[in-house]
Amino acid sequence: MARKSYSDKEREQVKEALLITVLESIVNQGLVHSSIAILCEKVGISKTFFYSFFSSKEELVMQALRYQQPKLLRYAQELMNDPKLSWRESVKTFLKNCCYGEKVGFAVLSIEEEQQVYRCLSNENFQAFRNDQLYLYRNLLTIFGVPMDNIDPRLFGNLSLTMMMSYKAIPDTMPFLFPEVADDIQMSKVHNDVIFGGSHDQSNYENPYHFFFGYICMWRCCYYWKR
Repeated sequence: MARKSYSDKEREQVKEALLITVLESIVNQGLVHSSIAILCEKVGISKTFFYSFFSSKEELVMQALRYQQPKLLRYAQELMNDPKLSWRESVKTFLKNCCYGEKVGFAVLSIEEEQQVYRCLSNENFQAFRNDQLYLYRNLLTIFGVPMDNIDPRLFGNLSLTMMMSYKAIPDTMPFLFPEVADDIQMSKVHNDVIFGGSHDQSNYENPYHFFFGYICMWRCCYYWKR
């Protein structure tokens, strides 16, 4: 049974435990198998106490993805600071490991999970999350040293998310793709200089669009860009 009262510090600890637990649940078994009852049992609180923090599981998910952002930015910066990695290798490693989120502890929603969360969000919460996403992609481009007058952060976000969700969609949501070579799709053309604009160094690459668009082409995905 939940305790009758918690200090402010204890409440913060419980809230953080919920954020971490739902991220772990998304990584390990997916959102559909992460009910509020299951999350509360793992954290050791009642459902009534849960609702003193979040109005719904979907609101928890949105805040958890926001909570994860500093971890993503730190990881990107660590890769860029690694003297053993070129600019190209650093960005490639970051995007690859985001696709393999379950292997490195990054929570990435599937197409179905995004739809589930979106249907339950208020317009206010959705816009707040959209602003959080834009903040994340702007900071990633800054860390990667890509000028934002060369690529719109929203386009970078669309390309990155399309790649990640496509990987997660094989084979359940995209059964006509061949799951046995999904990893090869991810890696096969990464080393092709065409994708990276014909350059190994960030200071010399011709066009960052080549890099990001090349990834999406590997996934047989299309994007529509209106000027």
